[in-house]
Amino acid sequence: MLQCKHAQEFSFGPRALKDALISTDPALQELYAKAFSRAEKLFLSEAYNPQRTLFCTLLIRTAFDWLLSHPDAPEDFETFYHAMLRRKQNFCRKHIYLQPIDLIEGPAGLSLLDSLQSCVESFFLGLRVKCLPSIPVSSIHCCFRPSRDSDRVQLHADGILNFLKNNKPMDALCVLGLTLLDLYPCETWSFTFSKFLPGQEVGVCSFARFSGDFPQAGCSSLNPPTQKEELCEVSKEGRDRALQFSAQEMVQCCKVTCHEICHLMGLGTCRWLQCIMQGALSLDEALLRPLEPCPICLRKLQHVVGFKLIERYRKLYAWTQTVLSTWPRQESAELSASEDIL
Repeated sequence: MLQCKHAQEFSFGPRALKDALISTDPALQELYAKAFSRAEKLFLSEAYNPQRTLFCTLLIRTAFDWLLSHPDAPEDFETFYHAMLRRKQNFCRKHIYLQPIDLIEGPAGLSLLDSLQSCVESFFLGLRVKCLPSIPVSSIHCCFRPSRDSDRVQLHADGILNFLKNNKPMDALCVLGLTLLDLYPCETWSFTFSKFLPGQEVGVCSFARFSGDFPQAGCSSLNPPTQKEELCEVSKEGRDRALQFSAQEMVQCCKVTCHEICHLMGLGTCRWLQCIMQGALSLDEALLRPLEPCPICLRKLQHVVGFKLIERYRKLYAWTQTVLSTWPRQESAELSASEDIL
């Protein structure tokens, strides 16, 4: 990969960041004043503090970074607020559903699904999270193909999304599919970490590439299968290949899960500061993405969910302490670093 000579800052000025957070609309400024306490406003003001210590400026590290590939206009709170007024999503529904796909964990060892559910409950404090029983991919009308850069089979994300849309529980705010199998969004892409269906509140994400034993190069001898019997073989492969995750890799799974659920709640990608809502075109970019939203995206999330910031951070801190006590400590450097903000 072509590397930039030095990492370059991608930064908006304090005025632009303040307007993105608080807005220039008097009504939204008043909403901001009522929604947050004095201490919470001081915390959020780090967004536009030139000497900020809690949040970091975006960096461009390579010529292929997401920031350069997607030069979209950044979404400020005002844009988000008006977009939410046009959405028909029913936020009276308080359930986030996690739907494992061929993701069955044994009785021994650390539970990835338990850690994910606990993380999501903390991240979206006030919403209830239900983890559904795992379903076999063979029960989903889903195309698949040999991977272009490994010896694994990849699932086409659209088949999974259509299945989730057609089987969404009535009380679901959103449904997110979780799989250990690799995904691709279309024929021209080599893979994707996740994808969602706009307007349907369903998404899917893959944890395959976050596992240390995922092969990053190779050649598959499989022909693109189409028969049900062959799909059953892919399903069996997904169950048999129970990828092992370190603490740091488990955090990556939490990142992509919370990132995708934020999309299902209406948040777009972020270009303001380093943020969980940044896009990622490579594993390197995904690993660098923080677990937490920037202040601008945090305000968007608070507007949707309605939590108190300090209560949410206390819950997240308790989650990190649980993870640090149950997953190998020597591999938990990223979690320890995240405590600086919690």
